[in-house]
Amino acid sequence: MKVQSGQRVVTTPQPSVSAATTPDAPAPVAPQGWVAKSGKAAPTATATATETRNAATAEQFFAAFGRGDHKALEQHYRPDAKFKDDMFTLSKRSSIMGMWKGAPPFASFKAEVLEVKGDQVKAKWVCDYVMFGNKVHNEIESTLTFDAEGKVASQVEHWDRTKWMSQALPMVPKFLHGVAYALMGPILSSRLGG
Repeated sequence: MKVQSGQRVVTTPQPSVSAATTPDAPAPVAPQGWVAKSGKAAPTATATATETRNAATAEQFFAAFGRGDHKALEQHYRPDAKFKDDMFTLSKRSSIMGMWKGAPPFASFKAEVLEVKGDQVKAKWVCDYVMFGNKVHNEIESTLTFDAEGKVASQVEHWDRTKWMSQALPMVPKFLHGVAYALMGPILSSRLGG
């Protein structure tokens, strides 16, 4: 696992990629969809014990998420965890888990930790699934904030709203996308218990 504070971070449960790896070599692929973007070793930097722990926990979190292991995923959230993305605003673990359990299964999934800084881990995850009978390819930027015990206290995510809406609900004209999000978000969040 490579962990780097303040710069791009690539984590993988495989042994470290040696500095002798050639630029033409394929990027190593680790289990559960974790992918190192570059075959080159990251520059060395000193990470704190907390940053190392948070990177490892984020890795476990996304591995559980990718394989649909809701029980393992739930263990990573605090009971009062907060979640916000471009659709949902949720304020407790049970609501967050209700959202994930109601999500369509992934046809493909991969995630990558990009940066670890103090109690925050920034990652990107990419998935393919079918929603309302339509194929969706979504690329999500996720920021996990951990508490002192290494539990997820908050998760904030963003994606290309126009692209998602055009795929999931192609019958909604582009000029109405903002209205659709404004209407759907509060209704769906409320149904999950907020």
